[in-house]
Amino acid sequence: MAKTSVLFLANSEHGQTNIVLAIIHELLLRGDIDIHLASFPVLEKRLNKLLHDNETHYNASYKSRVHFHPVRGPSNTEIFIRTGKRGAFHPPGYSGSVLGFKSLCEDIWGWTEEEYVDIYESCVEIIKDVQPSLCAIDFFFLQGRDAAYNAGQTTVLLNTTSLSHIVLGLQKNAKWAWKYPMPGTGFPYPLPPHLIPLNTMAVFKTAKMYHGSGRRREIRDWRIKHKIHGRFPFADAWMPNRLHLSPALKELDWPFDVPDNVVACGPILLPVAPVKTQDAEMYTWLHQAPTVLINLGTLYAPAPSVVLEIATGVKSFLSSKSVGDRKIQVLWKLPKHPHDQDEIYAASITPLAELMASDTVRIRSWFEVEPLAMLETGQIVCSVHHGGANSWYEAIQNGVPHVVLPAWQDCYENAARAEWLGIGVYGNKTRAPDISGAELSRALSKVLGSKSYLEKAAKLQKLCRVKEGRVEAAERIADLAARPDKSMIAVPEPRGDDDRIVTVENGKGETLQTVNFKEKDRAVVEKSIPRRLLEILAVAFISNTWWLLPILGYSLLLIPNTIIRLLVISYIIHIKFVSTAHKTNHNKRSAWFRSSLLWRLHASYFPIKLYRSTPLSPRRKYIFGGHPHGIACHGLVGAFSADASGFAELFPGIKNSFLVKDAFFTTPFLREYVFARGQSGVSRDSCLHHLTRGGYDLRGMGKAITISIGGSREYNVAAPGTMKVVIKIRKGFVRLAVETGADLVPVLVFGENDLFAPVGYTPGSLKGFVAWAWEKAVGHKVAFSLGRFGLFVPFRRPLRVVVGRPIGVVQQRFDVKEEYVEELQGRYIDELKRIWADWRDEFEGDASVKFEIVE
Repeated sequence: MAKTSVLFLANSEHGQTNIVLAIIHELLLRGDIDIHLASFPVLEKRLNKLLHDNETHYNASYKSRVHFHPVRGPSNTEIFIRTGKRGAFHPPGYSGSVLGFKSLCEDIWGWTEEEYVDIYESCVEIIKDVQPSLCAIDFFFLQGRDAAYNAGQTTVLLNTTSLSHIVLGLQKNAKWAWKYPMPGTGFPYPLPPHLIPLNTMAVFKTAKMYHGSGRRREIRDWRIKHKIHGRFPFADAWMPNRLHLSPALKELDWPFDVPDNVVACGPILLPVAPVKTQDAEMYTWLHQAPTVLINLGTLYAPAPSVVLEIATGVKSFLSSKSVGDRKIQVLWKLPKHPHDQDEIYAASITPLAELMASDTVRIRSWFEVEPLAMLETGQIVCSVHHGGANSWYEAIQNGVPHVVLPAWQDCYENAARAEWLGIGVYGNKTRAPDISGAELSRALSKVLGSKSYLEKAAKLQKLCRVKEGRVEAAERIADLAARPDKSMIAVPEPRGDDDRIVTVENGKGETLQTVNFKEKDRAVVEKSIPRRLLEILAVAFISNTWWLLPILGYSLLLIPNTIIRLLVISYIIHIKFVSTAHKTNHNKRSAWFRSSLLWRLHASYFPIKLYRSTPLSPRRKYIFGGHPHGIACHGLVGAFSADASGFAELFPGIKNSFLVKDAFFTTPFLREYVFARGQSGVSRDSCLHHLTRGGYDLRGMGKAITISIGGSREYNVAAPGTMKVVIKIRKGFVRLAVETGADLVPVLVFGENDLFAPVGYTPGSLKGFVAWAWEKAVGHKVAFSLGRFGLFVPFRRPLRVVVGRPIGVVQQRFDVKEEYVEELQGRYIDELKRIWADWRDEFEGDASVKFEIVE
């Protein structure tokens, strides 16, 4: 048995990798998992430091169980430095959040095509080489996520930020617009009424900006060109078939509805050596007095003017009445931008010269001691930070109050969250992303002048320490690595104990399964006269809705009421020129209508019997291809559009939509009728929406479409005593299957062509006029046919709808090979022929009927 292994794919920035390294440490303590870390070369030094600092805690074999794999290409930091900006700064509010999102698209996604693809291919090579049991991936490492998806790996997504970044879009009733603040706005929770319009506008504006982003389209084109499958990873914040681990706790975030596969682990922090061990002198200094720690993050290189404001604010605070005779000292991490020359901040920190000389204030460009270790001493009385995830969770884990000075995206959210939780102050609310010295001084005085901040922070500290976040995360990853199947979505599987499903066998020993409906399967002579009349009325109505409902809709224009007429005209204009619901996977189907008495009467009239050759797994997607169309397609409609013939019982977990031509959806009332049946347009856009969106995995799993492949051509050759199908010239549905990865399922309807009899007519006669009107209504030449009573009511003939065996399709999203299409079409035709050969004797009473492929 292969040893369990986990491959971590991550960016190299501290904010993203602290969580990764913390989980690696915990997995090494377990001693039973091989660990691989793929990242940019700069991270290897930090991994080695982790191993060196903690080697006494690991077993003797740990060096053979942890491996670093360098990823080619530039890191996110290197990409951002090329912009020359000091940070991804933007103001809060509506306009600011939009600017921030624009910066994300233009600056953070700043790769060239060669760089993006090289990073992706490097990750793919590592995955193929390692062959891990599981991939654990940094949410912001887009190429790593692409690589894992295209390699077919089971994945865990590691989020570094709050729960809102995973579940905000999942909140029902559009709460993401009117209840929860949009990340980047800095708006408080709950949203006050006057901010709801701005918050809603920010949501829609950023969504529009994302979809219209030139950079996103550019990256999309690269991915298509290089055959990188799947949605752009940034769009997949949450997926139902993936475990999501977050360092948050539900108690630290807005009150969200959180799916079961999103695990709020609590702060996932690195183990750190005590300050005394790392730097004895620093330990002594920290214990001289309560200390304010200022640490604005690795990527925050403030402008000299901002540094001057901070220095002024610190001096003002230390000399304020709120401090008085108390001795409070300040430790400030002040890194320079890589492009900075000389002592760029020398003039800006002059207000603190005396305090620095007396060692009350210390300013360092880098801390040799981990900030977390300082927080663990108990000597830090306030953490002044930018709202980044690491600083936020480290302070919370140690019960330290906050002064948050945000400058971008999620940092604003944490500033608002600190005030909502009562554990800190939004310290630059009036000047963000800049800083006001006076406002900072007031914020420090407020936090250190009230015990409530410390008390509330202590309560959250206690909550976080119930179980270490890194322990929870490591346990989840180890469990899933040992059993990757646990990440599979729970879907309804075919049941073997449904006593309504019966098996029928032919003379060759071949079997089919169907649902036993006592009411529907009764012989006609056993039915009461009222029952038979109801069936006739139901079938007559269904057969003639194509002209009855439009006439009813247009006749409303005759009502002598201006308001009604205006409403009807507006409705007609909307469905004819505005609405695209039939192309965009609408949600207007009515489960009640599809299984109503109307359709039960329809199914029992003929009767319609639906058979399956084999169960179909809901873990795939399907295209049911129906033949023949016949005159009115009663077999396919009754079996696949309505739900009165046992589709739900025979194919549990599969959501099917019968697709018809778009003309049905531009006709009054007929549109609503076919929508209620769960039907959509048969355009390419509609097919793609159904097969690539929604479903159990949000990519179409468990969804199916049904198409009458022969369409109007089969309609024109339909006649009693025939089984003519049009297929060889129909390849579009096969290409669609290859492009989307949907399996093809042939369906043959025995008896469909026997429901109506063709009627001859001469031009100028009444029948000729009816035929002409009919052709105008349906938009193509018609085979004029009638049924019972000389009306368009089908004869009562048994309809046997046989669903064949699925033809597995290998997806070729970007480069559909024509020879593969030909192969699949040939297999599809062979399966149709098999169904006919196996079941002709049982379901086709006339031995003279032949299966013919016509064009």
